[in-house]
Amino acid sequence: MRIKIVLQKTITAIIILSFITHFLSCSNPTEDAADNFIKMRKLKPGVVIINMGYDAVTSILTEKGIVVIDAGISNSLTAKYRKIMENELGRDDFKYLINTHSHSDHTGGNQIFNDALIVGHENCVTEMKEAVKNIDNIKSRLRNIISEYELQLKEQIEDSTEREEALCQKMRYQHTYNDWVNNRIVTYPELTFRDTMNFNLENVNFNLIYFGKAHSGSDILIYVPEVKILFVGDLFSKYGRPSIGNIAKADVERWQVVKEWVNKRSVGIEIVIGGHGQIMDKNDMEEFNKYIDEKWAEVN
Repeated sequence: MRIKIVLQKTITAIIILSFITHFLSCSNPTEDAADNFIKMRKLKPGVVIINMGYDAVTSILTEKGIVVIDAGISNSLTAKYRKIMENELGRDDFKYLINTHSHSDHTGGNQIFNDALIVGHENCVTEMKEAVKNIDNIKSRLRNIISEYELQLKEQIEDSTEREEALCQKMRYQHTYNDWVNNRIVTYPELTFRDTMNFNLENVNFNLIYFGKAHSGSDILIYVPEVKILFVGDLFSKYGRPSIGNIAKADVERWQVVKEWVNKRSVGIEIVIGGHGQIMDKNDMEEFNKYIDEKWAEVN
């Protein structure tokens, strides 16, 4: 009888322990919920783009390793993106990471690819260092953004597209805030250039050109002829809508140079990829070129 009672108590204890373990494993829904918002698209053989909200991280497989374009906003999220890329491409040898410009939603995950050579325009390093001078301000700004999304979530209809988007964005910024609380490491481009840069990885070439001051002071275009893709960062979105602030004549002169550089390669461009994963084409690029011509006319 005593053995039976002890056995019943042991079984009860095991059940309670199992319940507690399950509860603790589910007590932080952020991680699992974030996974549900990560999407992968295969654009071409060996070309994969990972999206979560405004994050867009593209990987291109070459014979000498994987090249990544941009790194997202959060170290912890980008670690997830990297695992997806490795599983999909069957490789884990990352050769280069190229930052299209300095903004943190494109460089925040750089540390996850610290085994690769990180490439960017020379202004990218300067702008990144300026942006992280006051970490307390960064944390405060992120807390405010998270609070704004929390208010939106309270007002939006359950299961609506708008609510899903707001929840996704809140998770992105929450992960980013947590990164900073956990003493996030800021990783800067090691290989920089002033005007143009080209490198060959046996079967794939990468052509980089500095656009000039526009969305930032470090915007570059990346053309990959073998897969017929042009990466334009945050310079413009669908229908050529520009994302550019104040300009000067010298900036527009540079834009004209780059426009001609792109036009010479236009026959070999099938896909244009924006900085937040917008999939565009040459028509969008041509509309942006019209904007450049308009600005040229204004300053001359």
